[in-house]
Amino acid sequence: MGVEALIAAFVGLAGVAGGWIGGKRNAATSAVSIATDTVDLLQVQIEFLKSENGDLKARVEVLEALVTQRAEVEAVKVEVQGVRGVVDRIASKVGA
Repeated sequence: MGVEALIAAFVGLAGVAGGWIGGKRNAATSAVSIATDTVDLLQVQIEFLKSENGDLKARVEVLEALVTQRAEVEAVKVEVQGVRGVVDRIASKVGA
């Protein structure tokens, strides 16, 4: 083997090693970029869910108020039925 063959072999090996190192760097850079993009996307989703959570809390409060009002209406309905019974008895005694 001559000197030229050795130099050509070393140049070839250096090219392969350089390509391998460059590929690893490129892959690492791509991985960091993908991780950064993923974190940004997750932060946007978290902010959206926080705003949705606020809307849901307001809706729950409205529903709780409606349930309370319904219970109060039911209580009034029972009282009205009791009063209606008393009025009917008075009316029957009076003869109306």
